[in-house]
Amino acid sequence: MTSFYYYVCSLLVIILFSSIILSNNGNYFGKNVNIYNENAFFNIKFLQNSYSIEEDDDDDGGDDSEKGDNDSTNKKDKSIFNIVAVGDWDCTGETEDTVDNIIDQDPELVLALGDLSYNGNAGCWLDLIEPIADKTKIAIGNHEDESKLRKDYMNYFGLKEQYYSFNNKNMHFLALSTETDYDDDSEQYQFAIRDLEKYSKDPFIDWIIVYYHRFIYGSGSGLEAEKDFRETYHPLFDKYKVDLALQGHLHVYERTYPITFNIDEGEPIVQDYSQNIYKSPKGTVFVTAGTGGAHDMILSSLEDYAAEGIDGKFGILDIALEGDQKTLTGTFIENGKKKEVLDEFKIIK
Repeated sequence: MTSFYYYVCSLLVIILFSSIILSNNGNYFGKNVNIYNENAFFNIKFLQNSYSIEEDDDDDGGDDSEKGDNDSTNKKDKSIFNIVAVGDWDCTGETEDTVDNIIDQDPELVLALGDLSYNGNAGCWLDLIEPIADKTKIAIGNHEDESKLRKDYMNYFGLKEQYYSFNNKNMHFLALSTETDYDDDSEQYQFAIRDLEKYSKDPFIDWIIVYYHRFIYGSGSGLEAEKDFRETYHPLFDKYKVDLALQGHLHVYERTYPITFNIDEGEPIVQDYSQNIYKSPKGTVFVTAGTGGAHDMILSSLEDYAAEGIDGKFGILDIALEGDQKTLTGTFIENGKKKEVLDEFKIIK
């Protein structure tokens, strides 16, 4: 009789718990105990070696007007990782505006594309970027070529060499230097081959971004492209499917179509003439963003491989990894109160 009594009690407990769980839509603890947010559920969606956090659409609390406001947020809020890239900074009022622009975009990573200060002293630039210093990575430019100045920057950012690489989310970043030996017998070249060989095969890496200082493609008047660097490294970019190459030295904004190296004619081969959206392109998109604050330069007529060119403007390139992790959106945002978008493009896997 006792055992039958315990059996009935156990059965009643099971029925009770089942009814509680069902009444809470399968969530025993209820909405208000969520450790991430007291008012909403969150789903954590694991995508390879990273994740994004998305608000559950099934929330039955709140009103529709609040949801409408959320839908009107800008594209930055839809991304899971933001990068800002810009070079040729100096220590001017325009440089201060560049830093303010970066702070407004609130990126997780800042890529400084070389030529950081122009007065032979690292201190002024390091003081200006203090609010974003902990998220900044640098490329060495020709204005950092003096040995003490270069050493100051490299010590500050913990660099042993002018070339290095790292991963973030499903993205691989390779920093190269146009200011040290880079021919095919150099240690830098061998490092680049090993690095790209490894990460182009990594199943957790979907994107490869390379950055350096001197431009290898451009329509600028008065400055020559770094042709030897181009002939050495662009074939590697093709072989290992580099998605985006970021460069400076020319104080303008310029973006190419997806292009591959052309050993015969010298001019690259355009693989996709679409103006802004590139779906699984076969070539690398090269972006010059030498618009950080140093004196501006002038573009000549755009080369045939150039999709966009803007001179006389200071601003930053914002690169957003969208929530699907298969789309990169690049936006050139002008400095100033309006933060006007002057160019936008997408690369879709």
